[in-house]
Order: sequence, then structure tokens, then C-alpha cells
Amino acid sequence: MGCRVEIAAGLAAGALLASLLSAGPALAQTVRPQYDPRAAFSETDTNHDGAIDHEEFDDRMADVFYLADVNRDGVLSAAECSATLVQTENLTSADSNHDGGLTLHEFMRVRERDYDRVDTNADGLLELDEVVTVFEKGQP
Repeated sequence: MGCRVEIAAGLAAGALLASLLSAGPALAQTVRPQYDPRAAFSETDTNHDGAIDHEEFDDRMADVFYLADVNRDGVLSAAECSATLVQTENLTSADSNHDGGLTLHEFMRVRERDYDRVDTNADGLLELDEVVTVFEKGQP
């Protein structure tokens, strides 16, 4: 099944950051939640040190995955992905086992690549300015 979730080119990293905010009750709704990169950053920076490390990021992405998995089958369908701010330009390319959906492992692998792209100063942490810059550049 050709599971394409269409988004503007270059928005994958911005969508990753948008997903930081989307881990909440709004995921169950059919309308996408509004995104505030500063609020998302603050919610994800659980130790309040001014940076999002890999552990904080992974915890948040796991929450996003499980909240987005509305039917609780352990796989995100194209419809479940499109109902959230978590977007993948081409679901098929992230779907390494070619079953038409994203497992947690597949989802996290894609999100980690996005993390590395957003970490523009390559210090292993996401700072607020990096998150906001990528979000702003990703806007149409």
C-alpha cells in the first residue's frame, strides 16, 4: 500500500520538533493541534537545564508514538501519522519491513535522524534556538 503523507519539502525536521508538543490529548482529535516551539521545548526539557538531550527526546517521542497509535496495534498507519504533527514525507521510506505502517523501532530511527539534523552545532543536545530556527525555516 502506497502510504504517502504529503508535507512540504524540508518540513521533516520541523515536524519532528512539532511532535514534541503533540504528545497530549490533542492527538486523539482529527484536527491537528497548534504548535508553539517554545512551549514544546519547555515541556520536553524535563530536567530544565535549557537543552533537550537524547533521553528526554526519546521519552517524548515514545509518548508521541503511543498516543498517536489510536487503535493500539503497535503500528502507526498513514492515517495515524497524519492525525498528528508527526509527519514523514514518505511513510514507505521509513517503513523498513514494508508492512504499510511504522513500528516504534522504525518511528524512533527516523526521529533520531531528525534529531541529528536539528542539532546544528553538533553538541549532542537540542537548544531552544536550534528548535525555533528549524521550525521557522520549515514554515511555508
